[in-house]
Amino acid sequence: SRLFFHKAKSLEPGTMMPSLPLHSLPLQLSSGAGVGPVGLPGATPAPQPAAATALPSSLGSETLASQSRCVLGAASALAVYAATQRRCRLTTRRAAAIKSKEKMKPGKYKPDLDGQVVDEEAMLAESTFPIKPKDLIKRCKDVLSRGVGTKEGGEADLADDFEFCAPVVGPIGKDEYLRALGNFKILEGFPDNNGNFHHFRVDPFEPNRVWFVTRKSATNTGEFLGKPATGKALVFPPESCSMIFNEEGKLKEYTIGYCMDRRVGNTGGLGGAFGYFYGVGKPLPMPEC
Repeated sequence: SRLFFHKAKSLEPGTMMPSLPLHSLPLQLSSGAGVGPVGLPGATPAPQPAAATALPSSLGSETLASQSRCVLGAASALAVYAATQRRCRLTTRRAAAIKSKEKMKPGKYKPDLDGQVVDEEAMLAESTFPIKPKDLIKRCKDVLSRGVGTKEGGEADLADDFEFCAPVVGPIGKDEYLRALGNFKILEGFPDNNGNFHHFRVDPFEPNRVWFVTRKSATNTGEFLGKPATGKALVFPPESCSMIFNEEGKLKEYTIGYCMDRRVGNTGGLGGAFGYFYGVGKPLPMPEC
C-alpha cells in the first residue's frame, strides 16, 4: 500500500492515475520469510478475520496465513488507490472551477466565437468611400431633421434615383414616396410625434450605409385620415432603419419600419406609417396590418 500511495503522490494536480486490474498487482501468494502484503519486505501483516468456514486439512496453516495477508494487503492497496483517484478528480474539478471564474472577471472574458466577430474599426478604416463614418452619421441626422424630404428644403437631400423600402411596401421611387407622405399628413394628426432616434452606426460591410433605431411616441390630438382626434397616446416598437448615400452625399435608399420586437408598444407590432393607422383604429386593408 505504501508503494501505491507513493506513486499517487508523485502525480501532477489534475492527473488521473491509470486503472490497474487486480491481476497486475505484485501479489506474493507463496510462503516466504519476511514477505508481506503486495510483496513488500517487512510490511506489517494485516489483521486476520475469523474463518467463516472449515478449510481443507491439506493446506498448511502457514500457507493459509500468508495467502490471507496478501489478499488483505491487496484490498488495502486498492482502497488507497481509489481514495487517491477521488482526490485527483476533486482537484481537477476545483481547478476547472477556478479557471472558469478567472475567465468571467471583467476584462478577461473572451467569447469563443472562433473568428465570427469582425473588427469593425479595421474594416471601416480600409473603406474607400469618400465620406468618413463620423461625417456620414452627421449627414444622416441632417436628413432626418428635414423630414427625409418632406419638410422645406428636404427634397434636395434625395438623389434622383432615390428609393424607399419598408417591410411590405416598396421599393418605390422618389415621386411616389413624396406623394404618399404628403397624403398621410402624419404631423397634423400627431403634432407631438417624436422619433426618439438612437444607436447611429455605419455598416462595416456597406460603408455608405448608416443604421439607426427609432422608438416613436405620438399622441393623436388632431384630425387624421378624416377621423377626429382620439387623444390616444401611441408607443411604437423599436424599428430598425437605414440610409444609403452616394458619393455626393445624396440619399439613395431609405428603409424604415422593420420591427425589432413586435411585443413592445400598443400599435399591434407595426412600425412606419402602419402603426399610426392601427393606433387610431383605421388599419390598412392588408393582411400584415
